[in-house]
Amino acid sequence: MEEMIKVEKVRNGSECVLFVNGVLDYATMDPFVEHIRAVEDGTTKVTINFKELEFIDSTGIGAIINLAHEANTRHFSVELEGVDEETHELFETIGVYQILSALEEEGE
Repeated sequence: MEEMIKVEKVRNGSECVLFVNGVLDYATMDPFVEHIRAVEDGTTKVTINFKELEFIDSTGIGAIINLAHEANTRHFSVELEGVDEETHELFETIGVYQILSALEEEGE
């Protein structure tokens, strides 16, 4: 069976980019969460690049929100990039951007 998600981590100094390729849902969340847990201490920013994201469900969105909480606890910021219009509208409707913003303000 072909892997439904691929997460590539690229580190640049104190910043980390996670490139998500494929489907982020209940069945594929574990590799994504493992990359979040593996973010090194001293990281100041994690960017999640969704340019190659094919699909995300509520479990995947929950993983992003968990990342935001982890970022708040460990004092790094989270940025989402490469979000297509459909996913952007979903994130807006559910309040993902508002949660990220509120947690970032709380952490300052």
